[in-house]
This record gives sequence, structure tokens and C-alpha cells, in this order.
Amino acid sequence: MAPDYEIDPNTDRDRGANGEARGVMRTTGAREKNAPPAVNEADGVLDELQAWYLGKAEREGWVYTSALRQLVNRMYRDRDYLARRSKQGKRTAYDYAVERDQVALSWAIRAIVRHVPAGEKRTPEPPKPARKPARRLSDRERAMYKGKPSWNSKPKRGWDGPEQPPPEL
Repeated sequence: MAPDYEIDPNTDRDRGANGEARGVMRTTGAREKNAPPAVNEADGVLDELQAWYLGKAEREGWVYTSALRQLVNRMYRDRDYLARRSKQGKRTAYDYAVERDQVALSWAIRAIVRHVPAGEKRTPEPPKPARKPARRLSDRERAMYKGKPSWNSKPKRGWDGPEQPPPEL
């Protein structure tokens, strides 16, 4: 069952000019375990998309070290992307946006490292879930797939696709 939402006029940034609700708050009757946190700038939740990913991070047990590691990995991934684009002699508006994101990300990492309390920094990461064992094809399946490529543009067995946030209200 989908949770109920209501518009919070106190966080509607564009005052409804574009017809989109920017400030969505959870109603009192919709307290679900997997519900994303309510949009509340004082708590650091600025909009619905961030709230959705924040709820996902909380359900998955993200802590300071895992978040920091992911942010630093993103910086290196973007640096490698920009180096590759430079080597190719290509430069688009997206590349400039990636550079600005790098600056903002490095600033945010510094702020996180400086301001997160030491107790929070010591919170251990939860153990990673065990990997599903690889399923080998049976003799009958091996015979059925013999000579057929594995990249038949069909999704991998047991994969439902990437998890996406719910569409905006």
C-alpha cells in the first residue's frame, strides 16, 4: 500500500508557479517502516528525491565510512571521466557541470569530515550480504543454449532492473 502524502506549503520553493509540488510531507497516518524521511530543511532533507535516497540508505545500513568511501570513489570516477574526455578532445556543457560537481563534492566531503561527531564516525559498517552462489546450467539447459550467445538483449536471470524512486506526485 502506497503511503499518503500532503503538500507542505512552507517548503514549496517555487510557490506553485510551475505546477509542481516541491514540499511533500508524510501525513500522520502513514508511518511505515520503509517510508522515506519527511522533507525538512532543518533536518537536512531538502527535497523528495533526496528523501527517497536517504530512506534507502537508512534501510541498507549506510554509515559515515560507507558514505565517505562512496563520495571519494565518485570523485575519482569523475576525474577519470574528465581525463578521458580531455584525451579525446571533447568538451561539452556536461563536462563543465562535472567539474562544478567535483568542487561541490570536495567541499561537502571536507564539511562531513569536520562536522560529523567522533562517535558517529566510529559506527561500524554492517556486514555485506552473502553473495548468491552462481547457478550452473544443467545438462539439459546447456544443450538448449548451445551455440546461442549470452547477450541476447534480455535481462539477466533473477534481475528485475535498477531500483528507481517513485514518480513525483
